[in-house]
Amino acid sequence: MRTAVVCALLCAATLPGPSAAASAPQAPPAVSVTVAVTDGRDDAESGKRLDYRITVHNMGPTEVRGARIEQDMPATTTSATAPGGTVEGHDVGEQKVVWRADLPAHDIQVFTASAVLGARTGPTATAAPGTLRAAATVCVYVGDSYTPTACSGDLDDLPETHAEAGGGDGWMWWAGAAAAAALFGPGVVRAVRRRRAAQPH
Repeated sequence: MRTAVVCALLCAATLPGPSAAASAPQAPPAVSVTVAVTDGRDDAESGKRLDYRITVHNMGPTEVRGARIEQDMPATTTSATAPGGTVEGHDVGEQKVVWRADLPAHDIQVFTASAVLGARTGPTATAAPGTLRAAATVCVYVGDSYTPTACSGDLDDLPETHAEAGGGDGWMWWAGAAAAAALFGPGVVRAVRRRRAAQPH
Protein backbone atom coordinates (compact mmCIF):
# COMPACT_ATOMS: atom_id res chain seq x y z
CA MET A 1 0.00 0.00 0.00
CA ARG A 2 2.81 2.38 0.90
CA THR A 3 4.58 1.57 -2.39
CA ALA A 4 1.44 2.34 -4.37
CA VAL A 5 1.05 5.72 -2.62
CA VAL A 6 4.69 6.69 -3.25
CA CYS A 7 4.38 5.73 -6.92
CA ALA A 8 1.25 7.80 -7.28
CA LEU A 9 2.96 10.82 -5.72
CA LEU A 10 6.00 10.47 -7.99
CA CYS A 11 3.85 10.13 -11.12
CA ALA A 12 1.80 13.19 -10.16
CA ALA A 13 4.97 15.23 -9.65
CA THR A 14 6.25 14.45 -13.13
CA LEU A 15 3.03 15.52 -14.90
CA PRO A 16 2.49 19.26 -15.73
CA GLY A 17 -0.25 20.82 -13.66
CA PRO A 18 -3.14 22.83 -15.07
CA SER A 19 -1.42 26.13 -14.21
CA ALA A 20 1.76 25.15 -16.07
CA ALA A 21 -0.20 24.21 -19.19
CA ALA A 22 -2.16 27.44 -19.03
CA SER A 23 0.96 29.59 -18.62
CA ALA A 24 2.80 28.03 -21.59
CA PRO A 25 3.32 30.68 -24.30
CA GLN A 26 0.96 30.37 -27.23
CA ALA A 27 2.35 30.84 -30.73
CA PRO A 28 0.70 33.79 -32.52
CA PRO A 29 -1.53 32.83 -35.43
CA ALA A 30 0.02 33.12 -38.85
CA VAL A 31 -0.89 36.38 -40.61
CA SER A 32 -1.19 36.54 -44.38
CA VAL A 33 -2.12 40.05 -45.52
CA THR A 34 -1.54 41.78 -48.85
CA VAL A 35 -2.03 45.42 -49.84
CA ALA A 36 -2.19 47.24 -53.17
CA VAL A 37 -2.47 50.96 -53.94
CA THR A 38 -3.21 52.81 -57.18
CA ASP A 39 -4.52 56.17 -58.32
CA GLY A 40 -5.47 54.90 -61.76
CA ARG A 41 -2.97 57.04 -63.64
CA ASP A 42 0.69 57.16 -64.59
CA ASP A 43 1.42 60.89 -64.53
CA ALA A 44 0.49 63.96 -62.52
CA GLU A 45 1.27 67.66 -62.25
CA SER A 46 1.20 70.48 -59.75
CA GLY A 47 -2.27 71.55 -58.66
CA LYS A 48 -3.91 68.24 -59.59
CA ARG A 49 -5.67 65.88 -57.18
CA LEU A 50 -4.70 62.23 -57.01
CA ASP A 51 -7.39 59.80 -55.81
CA TYR A 52 -5.90 56.64 -54.29
CA ARG A 53 -7.60 53.27 -53.83
CA ILE A 54 -6.03 50.98 -51.22
CA THR A 55 -7.04 47.31 -51.21
CA VAL A 56 -6.19 45.19 -48.15
CA HIS A 57 -6.74 41.43 -48.34
CA ASN A 58 -6.54 39.15 -45.32
CA MET A 59 -5.87 35.79 -46.95
CA GLY A 60 -5.44 33.92 -43.66
CA PRO A 61 -8.00 31.84 -41.74
CA THR A 62 -7.81 34.10 -38.66
CA GLU A 63 -9.23 37.56 -38.10
CA VAL A 64 -6.65 40.30 -37.68
CA ARG A 65 -7.79 42.77 -35.05
CA GLY A 66 -6.62 46.35 -34.81
CA ALA A 67 -4.61 46.41 -38.04
CA ARG A 68 -2.97 49.75 -38.82
CA ILE A 69 -2.89 50.89 -42.45
CA GLU A 70 -0.55 53.82 -43.13
CA GLN A 71 -0.13 55.76 -46.38
CA ASP A 72 2.76 58.17 -46.89
CA MET A 73 1.66 60.84 -49.36
CA PRO A 74 3.88 62.20 -52.18
CA ALA A 75 6.55 64.68 -51.10
CA THR A 76 4.84 67.69 -52.73
CA THR A 77 1.39 67.06 -51.20
CA THR A 78 -0.16 70.29 -49.90
CA SER A 79 -3.41 68.76 -48.59
CA ALA A 80 -4.77 65.27 -48.05
CA THR A 81 -8.13 63.72 -47.16
CA ALA A 82 -9.10 60.17 -46.21
CA PRO A 83 -12.65 59.02 -45.32
CA GLY A 84 -12.49 57.01 -42.11
CA GLY A 85 -8.81 57.78 -41.64
CA THR A 86 -6.70 60.35 -39.83
CA VAL A 87 -4.37 62.75 -41.63
CA GLU A 88 -1.16 63.27 -39.67
CA GLY A 89 1.26 66.11 -40.42
CA HIS A 90 0.29 69.29 -42.21
CA ASP A 91 3.57 70.48 -43.73
CA VAL A 92 4.50 69.70 -47.31
CA GLY A 93 6.39 66.42 -47.47
CA GLU A 94 5.19 65.21 -44.05
CA GLN A 95 1.57 64.20 -44.64
CA LYS A 96 0.48 60.67 -43.78
CA VAL A 97 -2.91 58.95 -43.52
CA VAL A 98 -3.64 56.29 -40.89
CA TRP A 99 -6.59 53.89 -40.75
CA ARG A 100 -7.32 51.31 -38.04
CA ALA A 101 -9.52 48.35 -38.88
CA ASP A 102 -10.27 44.73 -38.07
CA LEU A 103 -9.60 42.43 -41.00
CA PRO A 104 -11.91 39.38 -41.00
CA ALA A 105 -10.53 36.10 -42.28
CA HIS A 106 -10.46 35.84 -46.07
CA ASP A 107 -11.88 39.35 -46.34
CA ILE A 108 -11.04 42.27 -48.64
CA GLN A 109 -11.38 45.88 -47.51
CA VAL A 110 -10.98 49.03 -49.58
CA PHE A 111 -9.81 52.43 -48.31
CA THR A 112 -9.64 55.69 -50.25
CA ALA A 113 -7.55 58.85 -49.93
CA SER A 114 -6.85 61.97 -51.98
CA ALA A 115 -3.80 64.21 -52.26
CA VAL A 116 -3.40 67.61 -53.93
CA LEU A 117 0.08 68.18 -55.30
CA GLY A 118 1.99 71.43 -55.00
CA ALA A 119 4.95 72.77 -56.90
CA ARG A 120 8.45 71.45 -56.26
CA THR A 121 10.43 73.78 -54.02
CA GLY A 122 13.93 72.61 -54.84
CA PRO A 123 16.03 70.29 -57.01
CA THR A 124 15.30 66.59 -56.65
CA ALA A 125 17.06 63.61 -58.18
CA THR A 126 15.26 62.53 -61.33
CA ALA A 127 14.03 58.95 -61.55
CA ALA A 128 13.71 59.08 -65.34
CA PRO A 129 15.07 61.42 -68.03
CA GLY A 130 13.13 64.69 -67.93
CA THR A 131 10.79 63.58 -65.16
CA LEU A 132 10.38 63.34 -61.41
CA ARG A 133 8.10 60.99 -59.53
CA ALA A 134 5.18 61.44 -57.15
CA ALA A 135 5.48 58.42 -54.88
CA ALA A 136 2.90 57.12 -52.39
CA THR A 137 3.57 54.14 -50.12
CA VAL A 138 1.05 52.09 -48.11
CA CYS A 139 1.98 49.57 -45.38
CA VAL A 140 -0.09 47.34 -43.09
CA TYR A 141 0.98 46.82 -39.48
CA VAL A 142 -0.45 44.16 -37.15
CA GLY A 143 -0.72 44.78 -33.43
CA ASP A 144 1.94 47.04 -31.96
CA SER A 145 4.62 45.95 -34.40
CA TYR A 146 6.75 48.60 -36.10
CA THR A 147 7.62 46.11 -38.83
CA PRO A 148 5.09 46.14 -41.68
CA THR A 149 3.33 42.93 -42.62
CA ALA A 150 2.84 44.11 -46.21
CA CYS A 151 3.66 47.21 -48.28
CA SER A 152 2.85 48.55 -51.73
CA GLY A 153 3.56 51.73 -53.68
CA ASP A 154 2.31 53.89 -56.53
CA LEU A 155 4.47 56.09 -58.79
CA ASP A 156 3.37 58.89 -61.12
CA ASP A 157 5.62 60.82 -63.49
CA LEU A 158 5.87 64.57 -62.91
CA PRO A 159 6.90 66.35 -66.14
CA GLU A 160 9.89 68.56 -65.46
CA THR A 161 9.34 72.18 -66.53
CA HIS A 162 12.19 73.81 -68.45
CA ALA A 163 10.51 77.16 -69.09
CA GLU A 164 12.18 78.93 -66.18
CA ALA A 165 15.56 77.43 -66.92
CA GLY A 166 15.26 78.37 -70.61
CA GLY A 167 14.23 81.93 -69.79
CA GLY A 168 17.10 82.29 -67.37
CA ASP A 169 19.61 80.98 -69.88
CA GLY A 170 18.30 83.40 -72.56
CA TRP A 171 18.57 86.37 -70.21
CA MET A 172 22.12 85.42 -69.31
CA TRP A 173 23.04 85.12 -73.01
CA TRP A 174 21.71 88.60 -73.77
CA ALA A 175 23.47 90.04 -70.74
CA GLY A 176 26.75 88.48 -71.87
CA ALA A 177 26.29 89.82 -75.39
CA ALA A 178 25.62 93.33 -74.07
CA ALA A 179 28.70 93.19 -71.85
CA ALA A 180 30.86 92.04 -74.75
CA ALA A 181 29.52 94.85 -76.93
CA ALA A 182 30.28 97.41 -74.22
CA LEU A 183 33.85 96.15 -73.82
CA PHE A 184 34.85 95.56 -77.41
CA GLY A 185 32.57 97.97 -79.28
CA PRO A 186 34.73 101.14 -78.91
CA GLY A 187 37.86 99.27 -79.96
CA VAL A 188 36.19 97.95 -83.10
CA VAL A 189 34.95 101.44 -84.02
CA ARG A 190 38.46 102.94 -83.61
CA ALA A 191 39.97 100.15 -85.69
CA VAL A 192 37.52 100.81 -88.51
CA ARG A 193 38.23 104.56 -88.44
CA ARG A 194 42.02 104.01 -88.58
CA ARG A 195 41.61 101.65 -91.49
CA ARG A 196 39.51 104.18 -93.40
CA ALA A 197 42.00 107.00 -92.66
CA ALA A 198 44.88 104.87 -93.98
CA GLN A 199 43.21 104.20 -97.30
CA PRO A 200 44.32 106.58 -100.18
CA HIS A 201 41.69 109.00 -101.35
